[in-house]
Amino acid sequence: MLDGLGRQPELSVVGGFGSANAQAELARLAPDADVLVDFTTGHAAPDILAAAVAAGLHVVSGTSGLPSEALDTLDTALHQAGRGGLWAANFAIGGALMMHFARVAARFMEAAEVIELHHDAKVDAPSGTAVQTARDIRAARGSDLPDPEVQRPTLPGSRGAVVGGVRIHSVRLPGFNAHQEVLFGASGQILSIRHDALGRDAYLPGVALAVREVPKRVGLVRGLDTLMGLT
Repeated sequence: MLDGLGRQPELSVVGGFGSANAQAELARLAPDADVLVDFTTGHAAPDILAAAVAAGLHVVSGTSGLPSEALDTLDTALHQAGRGGLWAANFAIGGALMMHFARVAARFMEAAEVIELHHDAKVDAPSGTAVQTARDIRAARGSDLPDPEVQRPTLPGSRGAVVGGVRIHSVRLPGFNAHQEVLFGASGQILSIRHDALGRDAYLPGVALAVREVPKRVGLVRGLDTLMGLT
């Protein structure tokens, strides 16, 4: 990611660090930086992002597992500091479009389920993108979607997790990278919206867009689609 960002027009990378000893590394790099890009963990990210804002940086985060309360706190800190930020569940342009199209479809189709497929080394399940997609579908509908109860379940968990009536199914297999399909059903028809990220380079244009745009804003933007003009 660092090398790829460094090759993007009008961007330069001054350094990078992991979540271990992050505060010291951030203090070392902050004087030469404008924007912090965060892809850490839900446990480490809130403190790192808060420290970055306190150091006068704009922030871009794609970390999964951040509760809405943490994002609200970050938004408040950004407004107080006069800085901009973005949190997004998915930085692939196609991924943002998939989530946007799913929100549109949710208003017209009867029911929905999400299937996310990732490599076998992914540590979380469901993915942050899948959870956010389900939340977005529920929000676009304005109420829970129908989730009929199975009368005779033969194996526990066979119907997957559920968010607002939207079932989420996680696949973890070698050979996959990052893929998601959103299935909508209605009487006599099915709609499928799918996105496949075949490598890490899929995320670079979205991260670069965010890095360029957040210094023009104050407060936290949620979702890459906002910067793309989709909402």
